[in-house]
Amino acid sequence: MWNWIVPFVLAVVMISAIFVYVLSRLLLSPKRFSYEQTYKLGIQKGDIDVDVFHAIKKEEIFIRSYHGYRLHGMFFPVENSEKVILIAHGITWSLYGSFKYVNMFQKRGFHVLLCDHRFHGLSGGNYTSYGYYEKDDLKAWMDYVSNRVGEKAIIGLLGESLGAASALEVSKSDSRVCFCIADCSFSDFHSLLRQKLNQYKLRFYPLIDIISLLVKLRHGWSFPDISPINGLEKTKTPILFIHGKEDSFIPLQMTLDMFKRKIGNKKLYLVPRAGHAEAYNTDPKGYEKIVSDFIRDIEHVCSREKANIWL
Repeated sequence: MWNWIVPFVLAVVMISAIFVYVLSRLLLSPKRFSYEQTYKLGIQKGDIDVDVFHAIKKEEIFIRSYHGYRLHGMFFPVENSEKVILIAHGITWSLYGSFKYVNMFQKRGFHVLLCDHRFHGLSGGNYTSYGYYEKDDLKAWMDYVSNRVGEKAIIGLLGESLGAASALEVSKSDSRVCFCIADCSFSDFHSLLRQKLNQYKLRFYPLIDIISLLVKLRHGWSFPDISPINGLEKTKTPILFIHGKEDSFIPLQMTLDMFKRKIGNKKLYLVPRAGHAEAYNTDPKGYEKIVSDFIRDIEHVCSREKANIWL
């Protein structure tokens, strides 16, 4: 009897180990759209006006991350300004997905820096970390704009999805962030994965913990380390939370939970009929108005605070 039981058990263990390894690889290395594809699809979607894109003044920039790989960005300057907005895209895309926001902020006197996440676009990095290392990359970009624009720079962050989660993490820990706009962020990565298992009728929750442990052993971080909602009540950074009411990828409730947790200066903008990361495309006028109203008073307060620091 034991002649077949032991090999069977070993085979099951080996197959399970391979299954977990493959899932972890798929999770950390999802299929991305190429840099060129995101440009072409951006044109098709109407996010990019080719004539405007080629005519507008811009610079391609490469810097080094804190973790050794190359980061790629595109800088759109304005004259005589100490205001800058960093914009971070969602997973599988590139910075071209953020071009639709450039005019909105330049009209308000902001330099605009579009950032490619690690493992996306023309940036380096061997895998995505869902905000764990991406938040450090945003800090590296903040170092860059502080050196370029000046230490008194008014710095804002806008992120979609993965970019929003990363922006929220930075906003909790870096006082240079004057405001944050979080568009369709998840509140907790571990909880998001559990909900995804529910969605696909897979209730084996220990699978998440096993993969998380494997990631911890291989890369030094785990899924519970990625939690924008954790400690959110302690941050003083003004935050505008945005979410599409028809988002089927990241639950609307996650944004509602974060809005409730945040104390102090905050706003909530829920967009009817908008799917995931489609709030701006669904209601561009409403989006621009809520952003403009949100940052108007913050700019003046932040300017005074920066001036007082340098007196």
